[in-house]
Amino acid sequence: SASMEKSGFTRATTTMIARVNTQTHQTVAPTTRVVSRRGVAARAVKKAGPTAYEGVVLMRPDCDDDTRAAALEGFKGMFGDGLVSWDVTDHGLKQNSYEIKGYPDAYQVVINFSCPAASYRDAAAELCKPAVGSEEVIIRSMIMKV
Repeated sequence: SASMEKSGFTRATTTMIARVNTQTHQTVAPTTRVVSRRGVAARAVKKAGPTAYEGVVLMRPDCDDDTRAAALEGFKGMFGDGLVSWDVTDHGLKQNSYEIKGYPDAYQVVINFSCPAASYRDAAAELCKPAVGSEEVIIRSMIMKV
């Protein structure tokens, strides 16, 4: 408005810009750019500290306790030395809403953890790799930023 311009303030708009790495063709984390009416652009500073995540892991119902514990340790190992906190809550054997990979029920584990974004990206890439046969203990996982 006119009163804002008289006082020297201008409205700024914020846009999200997603970049693509030209060598790997993967989307890089979006950055925030603040652009004023006059076209002056300034980049927002991203925090470099650890980020909190919550994950749900479904494991095969026919596995014993030792196998499930080993799978969770392997899952934890995917994050490397970047883990700041790690809290596991076992919900036990629960019935699924639908069959997942032929199993009508699964062991459900909720994991709350904190780690840098780079550690999370590495672990997410590792989880996308297929496991077959008896190696596949984790049949479904979902991780969300808290």
